[in-house]
Amino acid sequence: MVVYTGASTSVLYGYESTFGTSAGNLTNTFGLNTKVSTLSLNTNRQQLNKLGQVEPTKYVYGQQSGSLSVGFVLDNSHSHKIFQSVYGTPSGTAPFLYPSALGQGNTQPTFANQSFTTQIAMQAGTGKMTRTLNGCIVNSLNMSTSIGEPLNCSADITFGKETTAAVTTATSTITQQDDGTVDQGLTPYTFAHGEVKVHNGSTLAAVAEIQEFDISFAQNAELLYGLNSHTAVDAYRKVFDISGRFRAAWKDSTLVQYVIDQSRIGTELLTSAVGVELTFTNGTKIIKVELNELSVADHNVSGIEPAEPIFEEINWSCKAARISVTT
Repeated sequence: MVVYTGASTSVLYGYESTFGTSAGNLTNTFGLNTKVSTLSLNTNRQQLNKLGQVEPTKYVYGQQSGSLSVGFVLDNSHSHKIFQSVYGTPSGTAPFLYPSALGQGNTQPTFANQSFTTQIAMQAGTGKMTRTLNGCIVNSLNMSTSIGEPLNCSADITFGKETTAAVTTATSTITQQDDGTVDQGLTPYTFAHGEVKVHNGSTLAAVAEIQEFDISFAQNAELLYGLNSHTAVDAYRKVFDISGRFRAAWKDSTLVQYVIDQSRIGTELLTSAVGVELTFTNGTKIIKVELNELSVADHNVSGIEPAEPIFEEINWSCKAARISVTT
């Protein structure tokens, strides 16, 4: 009996020019320490019954749909390409911009150049087993880090089409799991590379002793089906939600005053072009996340105990964001 492990697998993806049509170049990796925690395919089977008996008579199958959950660590090379699944093809290369400008007005409801094909392969003796998932769309993309941790990411993915699970019996090996090249120079971003700045009314000022930070890009997407096919024919976006939280040492009243003033005058206080800026700098490699018109939902304080540090935590949402990546 043979037991296969993750050492026998690879996970690669490539962006589709047309939704559901396999990408021609599957060379992208999600990042370092890639983990597939969930891979599920559903046929939405229905049971038809018959008068006069208790056993089911027939099964009929509805829409094919699948889900994929991937976790990974952002590195200083190509893993930033996952942001294309949220904002489309980036503009520029030094830096890559997702999207080109910070601000509201993203009216793109479709997934043109944002859907992708994911290929999961497993070495099986001298051959390999391959599953090709077409029409993959990211429902939510999450980034988080805390003291002692790398910059962790996770993507909750829906896919609308899988036609063949191939088994290659001839001699065949899985693709090298590093963007198609042997590159041992990839470096992960960690908490030590990160800095959070909040607009204080005139400039962006660093927040003291950040303990935890996370951000979620939720596209609230839906697959679109039509007659003559069990598989999805397209996908569309709903309201795009950007939210998150951070926890820091409590030093002053700035953040709690934001919450008080928002309740009092009924508007966002962080209405500058950049309300909050999150930057990870690893040598000359930089990932910067700019958040536009931030609304602070609540302010929480913990640890008011003898000889214990006091921390504040806020939960927030923003209207728009931009990610710039210098590789």
